[in-house]
Amino acid sequence: MPLSTAGSNLEASEEADEHPHEFDFEPAGHSVWYSWEAGDTEWVTVSTCGSGFDTLLGVYSGSSLSSLEKVVPGKEGPRADCGPGGQQVTFRAIAGTVYEIRVDGNLSPQPPAEVEGTFALQIATTPAPANDDFAAAQTVTAESLGNGTFFRVDVPGFSWNATKEIGEPAHGGDPGGASVWYSWTAPASGQAEVVVSSGAFSSQLGSRDRGLLGVYTGNALGGLTSVGTPGLSAQEAKVDVTAGTTYKLAVDGRFDAGTGLAAMGQITFLIYMSVPAPDVQIPTQYSPSFSYPAFERRTPPDTTIVERKIKPGKRQASFSFSSSVAASSFTCKLDSRRPARCGSPSTYVGLASGRHTLLIAAVDASGYVDPTPALARFSIPKPKPTHR
Repeated sequence: MPLSTAGSNLEASEEADEHPHEFDFEPAGHSVWYSWEAGDTEWVTVSTCGSGFDTLLGVYSGSSLSSLEKVVPGKEGPRADCGPGGQQVTFRAIAGTVYEIRVDGNLSPQPPAEVEGTFALQIATTPAPANDDFAAAQTVTAESLGNGTFFRVDVPGFSWNATKEIGEPAHGGDPGGASVWYSWTAPASGQAEVVVSSGAFSSQLGSRDRGLLGVYTGNALGGLTSVGTPGLSAQEAKVDVTAGTTYKLAVDGRFDAGTGLAAMGQITFLIYMSVPAPDVQIPTQYSPSFSYPAFERRTPPDTTIVERKIKPGKRQASFSFSSSVAASSFTCKLDSRRPARCGSPSTYVGLASGRHTLLIAAVDASGYVDPTPALARFSIPKPKPTHR
């Protein structure tokens, strides 16, 4: 470690038994393969950062193409310098296991980009996060929305290789063992809602976990005071905050007694704050026509696309989706069209040739909209010319 090799997928093709999709990504059908045997049991990051085209990266285990099991799909990892064409995946490699790595072009990005070219495939031990220790807490600031009546913090992060310090409390009432720390100074007095959101952890330990949350005041591990009212789960809390007061926030993973390890993974860390806490209308990320009630729920619904069926010859696409909150309705936005109410499944016909983007957001019974809508990208090819 680290390992690096130069590669190219120029004029490469796709075999019949290769996986057709990587979740919401669309492979270009120019794949090349690599085998790597892990020498140690550790968290590793595989990447194509700095590539000359839009890559699609997947890691698998298995002895034949038809029996491959996906270890982890390609997605953004801990490095911010990966570049526009690169992808990276992080997972817990097991010593002696052979992993199959596929690099392909990615048809999903818009506008259209190159899907063939050269790349550098890298495999490296995943570094511990910079905010692993309490003393190195990452300082986060709030973005003001609604003319200073509403504030939002939205921080991506990760906890791979994180540890827990001696004297650290049990966040969310669980032993944990892989915590990271944040420091936030309230911009005004009011009520803040802190959430570890969007399926934060994919532990690679046989389970999925949204993480554990702790909110504290104090300047040292031995002198922390837990504040706030727990939410509907261990991943959220409501806190009455005072302007100018600094709060320490910890995100940990649940302890797994079977493995002796805590869940680790990517984190989406959110703070919503109203000043004071009236019914403030907050626009979603993708449309000014939908809004949040201030704090009618402690956790926004999370939207998941469970199936997609693309029929290029019929210029048709169908999507089935679900919500983490029962009795949700849904809003769909196709390309530049205005968002509209939709149901699962939703089918779109008469689609134009080219690339398309669909955003699907769950809306709970209180009108609370998923702030991170599910995203699907797909393409309808141009009709083949007819010869007379």
